[in-house]
Amino acid sequence: MQTAMRKNAAFCNTSIYYNTRRFTISKDTPTQQTHAFLLSLGYSDAVSKGMIDALIQNGISHSSLLGMVKGLAGRYEVGEDAGLETLAASVKKELENEQGKAKLKVWFLPSTGWSSKEDDGLGVPTIHSMDRAFPVEVTEGTNLADVARFGTSENCDVLREYLECACNGIMACSTCHVVIHPEWFDSTRSSDDEVSASGFDQTKIGTPSEPEQDMIDLAFEPQSTSRLGCQITLTKALDGLVILLPEGSNNLMDSIPFEG
Repeated sequence: MQTAMRKNAAFCNTSIYYNTRRFTISKDTPTQQTHAFLLSLGYSDAVSKGMIDALIQNGISHSSLLGMVKGLAGRYEVGEDAGLETLAASVKKELENEQGKAKLKVWFLPSTGWSSKEDDGLGVPTIHSMDRAFPVEVTEGTNLADVARFGTSENCDVLREYLECACNGIMACSTCHVVIHPEWFDSTRSSDDEVSASGFDQTKIGTPSEPEQDMIDLAFEPQSTSRLGCQITLTKALDGLVILLPEGSNNLMDSIPFEG
């Protein structure tokens, strides 16, 4: 059994050779070190990044990533896994499901870029400026609430600051309330209607169903084009969709008494 150490001055890394296997201690961030460790175990770049994203989404801090992954890896040197293979299999399945699905861009405009005026008792959104709008890349077939909760593309972390999604997408609250840009809204079509039915413009979003409207009525300053993010499935036809983000939210989940 022989251990050797070699320092790479160019990258400030130290390579440790143990039983002919090389491990590198670097000054990279914990996330980069975790990624490098997963690659060293033979996982692909996409699966490695997917596993890291999954752990972060489940509340693991960046500083704890490497320790968590090594714990899940178990005694990988002798093939004794402690859960990492299960996580990898889940990520691989998710990646396979996404294959062939289009990537879309959705624009989100904070409340500083729009305002509301009343018309027959309903708020009608008026756009002032798109300067502060930010784009988010999403996968075809996902809904807006899931993008906010689980998205890993650029600006998803920003979106999470605006959409709380307190009920986990079961339409039991209004914290994923969003406002559709009027140019992307079709007031003549209900979400109860068949999307593929002839005569309906699939490049627009229809009005909410009755149960959804009941929750929207409890939302923060609902508008004439209001919808719940958990009820909006993103299709290819909605590429470029513009969503207006409300200034606040009403979280009724905070008012529900729970017995200890």
